Amino acid sequence: METHFQMALQHARGAAPGSDDYKKAVEHLEHILSVDDQSEEMDRVCFLLGSLLDDFPENTSRAIAVYRRGLEADPLFAPGHNNLGVLLMQNGQILSALGELKIAIHLEPDYMLPYRNLARLLFQHMSSAQMEREYASITEEFGVRASSILARLSLELIDLGRAQVYESLYTHGHRIKNLMGLSGSRMRRAIRNLPPNTDGLDDLQDIAHEQEHIYNQWVAYLRSMKQDTMNPALVDVPQLIKKMTHKLSARAGNKELIFAAEPHVPQVIADAGMLSEAVTNLTLNAIEATEDNGRVTVQVGADTERSSVYIEVEDNGPGIPENLQTRIFDPGFSTRERGNGYGLSICSRIAAAHRGTLRVISRPGAGAVFRIDLPVDFEVSTQQDSIGLQRRVPDTSRDPIAEEFIQ
Repeated sequence: METHFQMALQHARGAAPGSDDYKKAVEHLEHILSVDDQSEEMDRVCFLLGSLLDDFPENTSRAIAVYRRGLEADPLFAPGHNNLGVLLMQNGQILSALGELKIAIHLEPDYMLPYRNLARLLFQHMSSAQMEREYASITEEFGVRASSILARLSLELIDLGRAQVYESLYTHGHRIKNLMGLSGSRMRRAIRNLPPNTDGLDDLQDIAHEQEHIYNQWVAYLRSMKQDTMNPALVDVPQLIKKMTHKLSARAGNKELIFAAEPHVPQVIADAGMLSEAVTNLTLNAIEATEDNGRVTVQVGADTERSSVYIEVEDNGPGIPENLQTRIFDPGFSTRERGNGYGLSICSRIAAAHRGTLRVISRPGAGAVFRIDLPVDFEVSTQQDSIGLQRRVPDTSRDPIAEEFIQ
């Protein structure tokens, strides 16, 4: 049975859904379940098989049964309850899904996926009156922890509402962008065809320049609302950020730009280009915020408590006023005269697209630290005897999110 399980792991690593490796991994795991009901590894077998089966809607019923079997063997595994809740939600079993997601939160209050999925359930399947009753139920069920639970849930609901507004605005805004681009192009062509001494030519050129400026701002605004398609791969974050920092050293002028990294930082699955863009923006902002002979430090490390890799960009500039710290990630908000206000918003969306977070810590007069946390992909860790959690390709839609289980 152990041989079958190890073979399943080998085939499952990096297997595309529906591929030959995927099918062989499923066959090995199904074989174990068909001949061995008493295996001590039953939970690992079930959770890995469930995470493979749930890639296809036609396998939903079987995946639900497999997850339930795994949870009988290990009822305290919060990600298993999360995944079962996602499948039940997709299968229309809303109340059962609600129960599984709340169990996952009970078991691991700092595990964020159940909050996101519970928010999706409330957002998509419940009326305001039903949501009110559910909030009251959570208050009763979670006792002293209820305020923290409801705060996190409320933030997820706010993000869902904002995403829905952005999606609608992006759709209509994209049409406006195309019209602006077309009209600007025709205006500039018409200006080029006019004789140099034409009356009002200077005014037309000013209008064309202003139109181009507004067009560029609108493009940046739309981009801050919708992330580009990701191309995820295994990324050595210290190596990536070290190269990026080296390229930016010429732009630091007389300011000191320092790179530092902890040893043995695990790899993550990420879009290297997007990640580099986000850290580049944060670093350039920090350089601009510091005075002559100032210092900017870019540091990479691992946070074992959060199972994440972090990137910190720290400066010794004037800091950010406390009343502005909650607004700096809003699209279009800027504290600089020449800033368009979209850089930090884009950085925040890039972090979110990687299932990560972007935070700021600052005190006026004491500089600022911007920190990106990225979840570690456990399938590249060195642990040999446990199933880790492999995040799927990041999904910024409003669909519920399941974990993948692989060693």
